[in-house]
Amino acid sequence: MKGRVVELKVSAAGDVLFAEAVDSVNLAGAAKPAPPPLAPPLRPSPSPQAVGMRDFARQFVGGKSWHLKTLAEKLPDLILTPRSVALPFGVFEAVLNLDANRSVSSRYRDLIGQIHENPEPTLAEVRKCLLELQLPDSVKSELQRVLKAEGLPRPDDWPAFAQRIKQVWASKWNDRAHYSRQARGWPPEAVFMAVLIQEVVEAEYAFVIHTVNPFNGNRDELYCEVVLGLGETLVGNYPGRALSLICSKTDGRSTVLAYPSKSVGLYGRGLIFRSDSNAEDLAGYAGAGLYDSVLLHPPREVTLDYTANPLVWDTDFREEFSSNIVRIGSTLEKALGAPQDIEGAFAKGRFHVVQARPQVGLHNEENRND
Repeated sequence: MKGRVVELKVSAAGDVLFAEAVDSVNLAGAAKPAPPPLAPPLRPSPSPQAVGMRDFARQFVGGKSWHLKTLAEKLPDLILTPRSVALPFGVFEAVLNLDANRSVSSRYRDLIGQIHENPEPTLAEVRKCLLELQLPDSVKSELQRVLKAEGLPRPDDWPAFAQRIKQVWASKWNDRAHYSRQARGWPPEAVFMAVLIQEVVEAEYAFVIHTVNPFNGNRDELYCEVVLGLGETLVGNYPGRALSLICSKTDGRSTVLAYPSKSVGLYGRGLIFRSDSNAEDLAGYAGAGLYDSVLLHPPREVTLDYTANPLVWDTDFREEFSSNIVRIGSTLEKALGAPQDIEGAFAKGRFHVVQARPQVGLHNEENRND
């Protein structure tokens, strides 16, 4: 096929399919229209130093935190959400401007002005520079207060805790995030980073649900991927396949498209620090993978053995699991008023939703998330 135009696509089962295209013009014409350009994020209002979930507000936190609060208020008791607190927009800027961080701030601003000359090495230096910030005692005490109020453990290793916060702040300057902002014409000073701090669900299984089948647009079907252990092996693109299912919303029946083949599972507990900028989790633009989420303590890697796993071998268990997936997807889609991309976990017989956002890739979809 040398010299010919080839059309490539990925099937629902994860296979790469190819066929000769009639010509490059027809191929381009067959592409889906791009979604409309997004307006730049707005500068947020002044905010407190730390807030619990009940006090999450749109002017203080990003889409992750806001959607989580909405979920906690609207979901039935059978679907749990993790306890959470946040460092709102503006805390990073306030810390950067402290006298104790004057030298770090000066170097940071110098580096920002040099990014256009040699982007990737300079971006790495910016991230390294921000890890030298000193967090004041006031941030520590406010975090301790809201963590206690939410029933979460207070930090027993403050240096590690502070380092995770700074890692999330620094991820504003990840290479992909920088280039994504450039492509959309968003100036970096318009992007603010909150930090969502959640308890880690000690997952037996983690899943991602797309409440509309993304491969054919069928609104009576949802697509789900499931991995053993924490969801980082799924959203972090670890080698191997997840268990992939198409589930009918009308009768709850599922069809297995691919069985799992990931060789490693991650298991952990404690807290996770998630990016929550005003430039991600937006209608029509998820920004997934641009910014960082980091565990307080590194997870434990386990070599997986599928030979006796009920999700693989027990049809009744898998059908019950998938019917619950349908219930979760349908409930969230109805509660939030639009198709959703959902991340969740199953642990000790209970289902948890850790985040949801408007489903991306559905052009002409009216997303009504407020």
